[in-house]
Amino acid sequence: MSENSKFETTMRALEQSRSTNSMVALIHALKVKIPGIRNEAARAILRSGSSLGKIEIIRNVKSLSPEIVASLGNDESNLDLPIGHCLQHGDDEIALRALDTIEAGKIYRELPLVLNFLRKSTGLAAERAEQVLSSLIEGAYEMQRDLRGDKLVVHSQQIEGIIQQLWTELNAAVPQVRVEILATMILILTDAEHPVARMLIREANEIVQKTVWELLKTSKHPGILRHLNSALSVKYIPSGIIDVITSRSDIEFQIAFLRATPEKPNIHQDRNYKLINGLVWLNPTPELWETVPEELHPAVIRTIKLISLNEFMKSAFAQSIFQEGSIAARKAAPEFKAYLSQDQFERLILHAVESENPEEEAWGLSVIQDTGVPEKHRYLVNKLDSPHDVVVEQARKSIGRFDVAGVIEFAESAKPAVGPRLAELFMKINPFGIQELSRELAHPIRTRRLRAARAVQKMQIQSEVTPALLELLLDSDSIVRRMGAEILGDVPTRQVKAALRSLFDDNSERVREAAHAAVKKIEETLNSGQPAVLKG
Repeated sequence: MSENSKFETTMRALEQSRSTNSMVALIHALKVKIPGIRNEAARAILRSGSSLGKIEIIRNVKSLSPEIVASLGNDESNLDLPIGHCLQHGDDEIALRALDTIEAGKIYRELPLVLNFLRKSTGLAAERAEQVLSSLIEGAYEMQRDLRGDKLVVHSQQIEGIIQQLWTELNAAVPQVRVEILATMILILTDAEHPVARMLIREANEIVQKTVWELLKTSKHPGILRHLNSALSVKYIPSGIIDVITSRSDIEFQIAFLRATPEKPNIHQDRNYKLINGLVWLNPTPELWETVPEELHPAVIRTIKLISLNEFMKSAFAQSIFQEGSIAARKAAPEFKAYLSQDQFERLILHAVESENPEEEAWGLSVIQDTGVPEKHRYLVNKLDSPHDVVVEQARKSIGRFDVAGVIEFAESAKPAVGPRLAELFMKINPFGIQELSRELAHPIRTRRLRAARAVQKMQIQSEVTPALLELLLDSDSIVRRMGAEILGDVPTRQVKAALRSLFDDNSERVREAAHAAVKKIEETLNSGQPAVLKG
């Protein structure tokens, strides 16, 4: 039997004996130097339900393992009476240990006891009670922020009780420092629409109201920043909130404000944001984009759109967005192009497409089609050779699919000299172009097959689609067979030559003539020593 098993067996025996001496032994075990014994003794005492034993657990809470301490907050541990006894009737030392137990075990239901103790305490004990109270509120705030579903519903009910207790205590608080602590806690746990939050600003006494406004102006606690920004979502925004929001410049507030900026504002948000004529930190300068994290740049754009800026400021922001903002900011602000002259915007685009930053290059290519930049297609085509995938992908996307239907239509109207360049562009832009063109050559509709064949001839890519052209020689339509024979004359291989010879006995005289002419052309090419296969 292992040592741990022996300890556990011994502790269970002591627990089950129910004698006074057994409990004395368990209490003594809480003070030994071996952690395993201390922890097993604590478990045994908790299971036994002994109030005396539980008080000793509280007295020795600092020597217990984190696992045991965490379990003290469970309903099964039932420490309410022992903690209350320690806080109300114990000496300072045991009272402090009771506070330690509440804090370490996150026993939120003991909040009234802490508040009652705080009301009667002074000096070190009062300071420690304030710390524990703050720790409990912080934990409650984090749970409120992180929980979801049914657990959040249950926790929210507990939070509501805590808020009411804090409000009652605040109304009875006299020292200024106590008022600040309690007001801070209420703001952390509520949003601007909560009834208690409204009473804080509108109905509380002058000292409380002054404290609340000072907290809203200066506190960097995430909960208070959330509370402040939530005011922009209520139907009736408290008077003075807009002044606080527009005047705060600390980076903590900036980030909290941007995170809270809605993507799709409701009617209240739309109205309240329009009350803002500017923010002290929101200026069209490089510092804005350097200070605000890049992932929040789209939120900066949303803010600029939502608040009431004059046309001059919007124009200045447009220049700043496209010149100094991140790619994310530019993508979020297409409508701001209207505030720039065509000349200005085109210069910014040219600067982007010639940038050494692939992301900026790709962004420039994404909008260049909508500009009057000279030779913009040349820029797009040249970028197809970029070593950066993001640039090549965007160039292809901006040029368009350049599908078979498009290239055939273009080939029909293009000059012969343009054909090879058209083929090069087609294959570069559309990686599956040859396969698609081969399928078009086999299309059930004769006109489609003929148009595809003429496009192949114009682009001089016969060698790329030779198998599909050979299939044309077997076509049921004589015009298609003749067209296939004429085109294959430019593919000087023995395989093609043999296939063309099969048409020497064709029913159509014109097909036979085309086959003979094509074979003669191939033989001349082969005899002259020219390359066996022409490349498009």
